[in-house]
Amino acid sequence: MRINSSTGQKVLAFIYILSAFSIVFDLIILNIDGSWKGIFKTSPVAIGVILFLIYRGLPSFNYDSDGEVLNFTAKEPNFPWLGSLMITHFEFPKRKLARFKIQKLPFRRKLIVHIHSKAGHIKKQSITISYLTRKELRDLKKSLNGVLTKNKERQDSNGRGTH
Repeated sequence: MRINSSTGQKVLAFIYILSAFSIVFDLIILNIDGSWKGIFKTSPVAIGVILFLIYRGLPSFNYDSDGEVLNFTAKEPNFPWLGSLMITHFEFPKRKLARFKIQKLPFRRKLIVHIHSKAGHIKKQSITISYLTRKELRDLKKSLNGVLTKNKERQDSNGRGTH
């Protein structure tokens, strides 16, 4: 199953541009003598909007469970010049998935995946999924539960064959 959540990227780009324009406009107006000193400044609102979008997480989420590997990628497509700061990617074999959890915070959702490591420990990876729609979230849960079910069946069949 593949999930490609890239809806709203153009809207976010527009919001970023408006916020940056608002901050620059306020800085220019503040430095002009005799300008509107008592007028409400839009910079705090623009900075608040930017901080809120950063809190929400990376808006573009890609999930691929085709084949024997699970791929998770989240990125910010509006700032490609920031490179690896704005990309979260991890992949691992399906058989190593131990469990997953979706953490819900106000205005933010996070997928936490527990993976069996080579050393026998459980390793945690997390990725933001705040911008997924309800249908995409339901499909993601269904896919990951299917992988867990197959892993449990595989583990049960391996356990029975050794006795």
